[in-house]
Parts: sequence; C-alpha cells; structure tokens
Amino acid sequence: MTASSKETKQKHYQKLYEQANWIECACGCETKIKDRDKYGRPKKYISGHNTIRKYEDPTQFKREWNHRNRAQRMEYKKQYHRKRKVKLVLLSGGKCLNCGIEYNGKNACIFHFHHRDPATKLFTMHLLTVKSWDSIIEEVSKCDLLCANCHEQKHSEEF
Repeated sequence: MTASSKETKQKHYQKLYEQANWIECACGCETKIKDRDKYGRPKKYISGHNTIRKYEDPTQFKREWNHRNRAQRMEYKKQYHRKRKVKLVLLSGGKCLNCGIEYNGKNACIFHFHHRDPATKLFTMHLLTVKSWDSIIEEVSKCDLLCANCHEQKHSEEF
C-alpha cells in the first residue's frame, strides 16, 4: 500500500523537525527551541512569544508597529471614510436638494449634510469613525443633502 502525498509530506516534515538543532529563542527569554517548526520552516523565536519582554514599556511594541505601518493604516482609513460617505450620500437621495447635482460615483466629497434644525444636532457629520452606524443614520435623517456651494449659500444667508 502506497502512502499518499500528504502522508509523505508529513513524514518529511517530521523528519526535518526531528533533525532540527536546538537554539535559544531570539526574543531574549533564554528558552531553548528547535530551529525548525513542524512544517520544516526555519524558526528563530516562538511566534507571538514574549513580545512585552523586548520592551521596557508594554505599549512600545504597539507604537512601533503603528509607526512602521502608518502609510498602510492611513490608506485604509481613507478608503473606509470614502465608503461610508458614499453610503450616506446614496441613502440621502444621491443629489443636492437645491441645485440637483447628482452623485456620479466619484464626487461624494462635494456633498455636505446640512442640519435642518441646529437645535436637534447631536454631533457633526465628520465623526464617521467614532460613532456607530445606527447613530450616524439617525443623525443623517435630520439633515438635508447639499452640494458644497449650496451649503455655503445656506449658511451665508443665516448671517
């Protein structure tokens, strides 16, 4: 009876693991570990092991990670804001109530949410990430969708 390719791979990986040398964990904890994992891949430290011991301050790791991944995080945040804004524009009708300019798939940034009654305003609409989706929907229901020009004209009439 022949062994399947999966069994053959498992035997090969097991052999590599058994032949692996013992090394000291690179995190500085002085634990002895094998230099190969159970799949035969090179290993220098225990994954996720003692990340706090490397730093005097436990939050230092998170700060360094944030610094290293800043550009990626900012790009994700921008996309998240754009998607939420597009959903809100479409939920509000997708066009300016005064001049009738319509959302064309790219111009969501020109639309503003004007509160009909400022007394009922709980928060400004730029807090798209801080507030829950339900509270944002509730706030949008108190607003009119206006383009930037019409919104500015509306506010200039107030003064």
